[in-house]
Amino acid sequence: MESDGTELISAVIVTYDSAECVGRCIASIRQALPDAEVVVVDNASRDETIRAVQDAAHDVQLVQNSANIGFGRACNIGARAARGSHLLFVNPDVVVTEVDRLKLGRVLASRPLGLVAPALEGEGDRRRAESWWSREYLFLTFATLRPHQLPARRRIFRGNRPAWVSGAMLFALRDEFLGIGGFDARFFLYYEDRDLSHRYRDARMPIRTIDAIRGRHIGGTSSASDGLRTEPMAWSLLGWIEYLFIHEGEHTARRAARATLATLRCLRYATRLLATLPWPRAERKARQLDELFRLLARDASIDQADFCVDALRIIRGSA
Repeated sequence: MESDGTELISAVIVTYDSAECVGRCIASIRQALPDAEVVVVDNASRDETIRAVQDAAHDVQLVQNSANIGFGRACNIGARAARGSHLLFVNPDVVVTEVDRLKLGRVLASRPLGLVAPALEGEGDRRRAESWWSREYLFLTFATLRPHQLPARRRIFRGNRPAWVSGAMLFALRDEFLGIGGFDARFFLYYEDRDLSHRYRDARMPIRTIDAIRGRHIGGTSSASDGLRTEPMAWSLLGWIEYLFIHEGEHTARRAARATLATLRCLRYATRLLATLPWPRAERKARQLDELFRLLARDASIDQADFCVDALRIIRGSA
């Protein structure tokens, strides 16, 4: 019988305090892609993630890091440890729901394969258009006022700008991925997928979406976070400035950092005034912005392991 190619796939899952969801993720891969290898790279989880992985399947290849080394570096470790010719990067809060084996076999045979984003429920075309830095500036400043319970506005890809795809669920040919350098180790969290997409485009390899594999986000989170969610905000800002520094140069990165920090300071002042009304939401936002500036100024967790070094230098120089 002709092979459908699924035995060539290594699913790579990066975990950090993901006990709530990783078991369902692994079970879905085992059901939908029974011949695929599963590689879990754990970033020193503090909860029961390791037990959840071991309970989910006995044959998972588990790599345990001694520290949280970030998403991209952990993905690279998983890619190097994988035995399959193709890599399926899957966030632990994603489940695989459907596989069309004939379509998937044709995808796996493509050369160059490029970056391939399987379909995720509710997202349509998962490609996103590269945006001007001014749009990212608005997202990282005024969008901080959006209640975190409110879903983010979905961006529709119209094909008039270069495309990138998120790392939440992503296919790549192992040799292509490693040959292009994998995820850039300078990023801790956020923007490493955009940087990877940029380098794939520079190498003239395609970036596309497919429906041969489908998935959906499930309840629970891929990692634990602080109640104010300030560390994700800080890494998102740092990742963006680092991305600009790498691809558009220091002048653009400095300009973006100055504009963003000035706007965030104004928002912090405004929310402090509104919090005197009293207004609980404004009070929370004021505390969130206070904590964000503290993290960017001197927090040891932001300085760890040489992540976003140029972005941190630029931001602290613009403070």
